Amino acid sequence: MNNIKEMKLYSDAYRIFKDLKALGYAEGDKLSLEDVNQFDQLHYHGTLSVQEAIETINIQENDNVLEVGAGWGGPSRYIAYKTRAFVSALELQQDYSEVGKELTLRTGLQRFVTHINQDFLNFSQKSACFNKIVSWLALYHIPYRKKYTDKLFHLLNKNGMLFIEDLTFGSGFESSHKEMLEKKLFANSLEKYSDYLDTCANVGFEIVEHKDMSSDWESFTNDRLKLLQDNRNKHEKIHGVEGYITIEEFYKTAAECFAENVIGGIRLICKKN
Repeated sequence: MNNIKEMKLYSDAYRIFKDLKALGYAEGDKLSLEDVNQFDQLHYHGTLSVQEAIETINIQENDNVLEVGAGWGGPSRYIAYKTRAFVSALELQQDYSEVGKELTLRTGLQRFVTHINQDFLNFSQKSACFNKIVSWLALYHIPYRKKYTDKLFHLLNKNGMLFIEDLTFGSGFESSHKEMLEKKLFANSLEKYSDYLDTCANVGFEIVEHKDMSSDWESFTNDRLKLLQDNRNKHEKIHGVEGYITIEEFYKTAAECFAENVIGGIRLICKKN
C-alpha cells in the first residue's frame, strides 16, 4: 500500500499556518473560526456540506460525534461551534492531528473537540458510544471496506446516525486506472455506487437517503482548479512556487478524474436501528 503522504494534498500539514499568517495572525494568536474555516475544510463545499450534515442527521448539544478521517479537524470544530456537541476528531496522520489540536486550542474549542491520532482500523472503544458519526472524503482511503463499515455500525448507539460523503468508482473507471488512483488519491477501497449502498445495508444499516454527487463535484473541482490558477501569484507569495505546483497537481488530478468519470461521489445517510 502506498504512503498517504504521496497524495499531494497531504504533503504539508503546516501550510495552513502560512495562510493564517497572510491574514495577519502571528504564531500563538487566538483565531477566528470563520477565518480558519477558509482553509481547514479539505472536502468539497466546505462548511456548507458540514451544515448539511448537522441538519440532516440532527446533531445537537451534548451529542457524542465521531469524525473519521478528520484531517485538521475543520468539520469537527465547525460542528462543535454550531451545536456544542462533543466531537472526537480521528486522524491517521500525526502531523495533521497535531496541527488540528493547535487550531482547536487557538479557536477556544478544546472543551468540545478531542483530537485522536490513530488508524481507524485500530481504533477501539469499550462499547458503542457515539450517537452520530460523520466522514468527508476519507473512508475510501481505508482498506478493508466491509471490516470498517461493520466497525462504523458497532461504534454507533442504537438509533445512531451516519453521514458520509465519499468517492466511488465512476462509470468510466477501468482497471488500468487503479494504480494512478492508489498513488495520486490514496484510494484503497473504492466501490461502485450500488456496491457502496449494499456494503452498508449488509452490515445492518438502514439507508435513509443517498445522493449521487458526481456531477456536482465535477463542477466543484473544475471551479476550484480555475480559482487556484487565477490566483497563482497570490498563492505563490504565500506558499512558494513548489507549494503552488503541489496543490495545482492535486486539484488537476481530481478535476480530470471527475471529468473523465473515473471517479464519482456519494452522499449517504444511514441509521442504526
